[in-house]
Amino acid sequence: MIKVGICEDEKITRNFIARMLAQYFKSREIVYQLREYESGKEYIEQRDETDILILDIEMEGITGIQLKDWLWKEDEDVKILFVTNHMEEMQEAFGRNVYGFLQKPLEQSPFEKYLNRMVEDIEENRGLVIKGVDQEYVMKMKDILYFVSENKYSRVVVKGTKYFCVKGLGQWEEELKEQSFFRCHKCYLVNFRNIYKIGDEICMTNGDKIPVSRRKGKELKDSYREYIIRKAR
Repeated sequence: MIKVGICEDEKITRNFIARMLAQYFKSREIVYQLREYESGKEYIEQRDETDILILDIEMEGITGIQLKDWLWKEDEDVKILFVTNHMEEMQEAFGRNVYGFLQKPLEQSPFEKYLNRMVEDIEENRGLVIKGVDQEYVMKMKDILYFVSENKYSRVVVKGTKYFCVKGLGQWEEELKEQSFFRCHKCYLVNFRNIYKIGDEICMTNGDKIPVSRRKGKELKDSYREYIIRKAR
């Protein structure tokens, strides 16, 4: 689940942004949670965990820029998209985790472009727990190359190293179906992020060759094309 906040002192604008967010996450079948704040003070007092914050620059009391600086001092890893009536204030708003600036009234296409970048970064850096027989590993999604079946268990391949998992391939397929992984063969689940080339077989970025089931060939290429288009938005 992705946790999203809107910090904006105009209720009509908060409602408009909320509708845009609903359209975006519904179209991508991503589960999200939304919280709204009418001031920077309210956001600080609530101390809610937030992945993405849509933040108005001009607010009474604590401004968006001041809230951004507070988040930096607190070492909060919140991805920020600023909205403003005055783009000339943009220079002061740059900083860590600031993805961009949009002028009001907002338009869906550029809004979604920034959301795509933020969501992708959240997914790639999210830790995945791999349970072995007597040990657990936490790996970033972007570092995983593929899973390979081992009877009712599996192994995960990360940069040439294989780790044994007590979960089977079917379990991983279900768990990662919204995370850009694809079951290309009964014995393989590949990470689209680390595919170098697709032909009769898949060439991964580390040089490994992965077989493709004949019945999965077209679906694989279609799904990978959708992934590339989504990344390019």
